[in-house]
Amino acid sequence: MSMNDFTQRAAKMIRENRFLTLATHKADEVWAAPINYVVGTDGNLYFYSAAEARHSRHVGDIAVVAGAVFNSMATSEEVDGLQFSATCEPLDGGKLEAISEYYFRVNFPDEVDREWWYRPASAFTPGGTWRFYQLSMTDVFVIDFESVETSRIDKRVQVDIDELRAALRSPQVQNEA
Repeated sequence: MSMNDFTQRAAKMIRENRFLTLATHKADEVWAAPINYVVGTDGNLYFYSAAEARHSRHVGDIAVVAGAVFNSMATSEEVDGLQFSATCEPLDGGKLEAISEYYFRVNFPDEVDREWWYRPASAFTPGGTWRFYQLSMTDVFVIDFESVETSRIDKRVQVDIDELRAALRSPQVQNEA
């Protein structure tokens, strides 16, 4: 399998799933949270959470996180997944406005659903109830199926992050069947 195949697999998993597991830490406290995300046109991932959520507080102190994307409904024979490390930063200003509108439009294509979930960008400013975050992946790894088949050892292959970002920036629409 070529590096491009691994990159395309990673991009497909990120585009076809809506949730990731986000792992954060602070001092001797660790946490994992399910996060609903969208892929931005810049190849980064975006999500929002309550400002007082444990993972939000952790990110406020330590912006380095880890995560996993996978289809939890897949059978053992179909399973695929990826792990990543990333920086996670809250959004402010003009980028917050743009990402907020983009997030709700992409994540809730049905207007009725969107209207129920929608919150104005002002709800995501410092001191507000929620915050929007940008996940900028720095390292991404996918399952090496060849290793599993030949040695029954579950190994990972690192994906070229620049190629993955380019694949995620392509105009393909995410989160729509």
